[in-house]
Amino acid sequence: MSLEARVEKLESHFDSLDSAVRNLIKITGDTHQEILATRQEMRIRFAEQDRRFDQQDREISTFKSDVTVLKSNVAALTEAVLAGFRRSDEKTDQLELLIRQRFPTS
Repeated sequence: MSLEARVEKLESHFDSLDSAVRNLIKITGDTHQEILATRQEMRIRFAEQDRRFDQQDREISTFKSDVTVLKSNVAALTEAVLAGFRRSDEKTDQLELLIRQRFPTS
């Protein structure tokens, strides 16, 4: 094989290899862009999820606070009702005593 033929063959191989490397660079660049876009999209999604979780945490905190207030109010109401029953029992006892004192037992 002549020197010119060898040079032409090497140039052909070089051109093929150069084309393959350029295609690989393009594919790598496209893949990199896709990765960046996907990462950005995931950041947005996670940020939205974080906001939703934060909102739910605030709502749960509000519910806990409301339950604490309700428990306190129910405890106070229970005490008031029990005090009312005690006063009612005392009045009933007093009335019963007055009735017994007015009617002699024979």
